[in-house]
Amino acid sequence: IGNIRLRLSRPLEGKIKTATITRECGEWYVSYVCEVESTLLLATGSQVGVDVGTTYFCITSDGEFVENPRYFKSSMKALRVKQRSLSRKKRGSNRRKKAKAAVAKLHRKVARQRLDFHHKTAAKLIRENDLVVHEDLNVSGMGRGNLARSIHDVGWGQFFSLLSQKAASAARTVVAVDPRYTSQACSQCGHTCRENRVIRV
Repeated sequence: IGNIRLRLSRPLEGKIKTATITRECGEWYVSYVCEVESTLLLATGSQVGVDVGTTYFCITSDGEFVENPRYFKSSMKALRVKQRSLSRKKRGSNRRKKAKAAVAKLHRKVARQRLDFHHKTAAKLIRENDLVVHEDLNVSGMGRGNLARSIHDVGWGQFFSLLSQKAASAARTVVAVDPRYTSQACSQCGHTCRENRVIRV
């Protein structure tokens, strides 16, 4: 395609393997895949278990509570206005194209906010711990239930994927465990009952 001008988000490192050009909301992007050496982190001697949820994004076994930002929920009012405006526009018109682009840009902003939050949370866990353990949840199956909107908003699948990628590049270990009864078993004595999930004691 010849020479084009671009704005680099950060300097390229290592050996460039592929370049993918995409168009998003009327803007062009190029994504480079580069082969770089792994950056190994020093051992911390720390291990942590992570319990994800919708009330809090996650709670660690160290007692740290990470708030759930709920980006989609906070953008629903603006999204409702833009979608209502889109529905009134005549099909094929330039105004409909502009309204459609405005809806797409808002969805893109929410997705980017969520991705940024997942990156930062995953990086913190990997940086501070040698071993991270989380539940092996069937996220796609859970996303078809009563809490579908909340589960899609919190984005556990993307978070777990980033956690594994960062662990692999830093020589850390991430383990996914069977989620059965993890919210019903007492952390002190091991007693398991359904009431524990409700009262969280």
